[in-house]
Amino acid sequence: MKQQEFLRHAMGELGLTREAFAARLGSAKRTLDKWLLPETSNDYREMDETIWNLVREILAHEKLKAKHEKLQQKNAKST
Repeated sequence: MKQQEFLRHAMGELGLTREAFAARLGSAKRTLDKWLLPETSNDYREMDETIWNLVREILAHEKLKAKHEKLQQKNAKST
């Protein structure tokens, strides 16, 4: 998956704006904007592997969190 697709997918999954997603990553919005540019753009910047891993971990954490919350709701209804 290309960098741009990966980031757009992650933002969509998390339901975050560019500003909020950049803040979640601890980066400037301008940096995120450069990561989102097509590879053919002069301003395009390749993400470091650390950022790829961070985004993967954030996605995994949110998925686990949602699963845990769903389980808690189910348990609350059964008591």
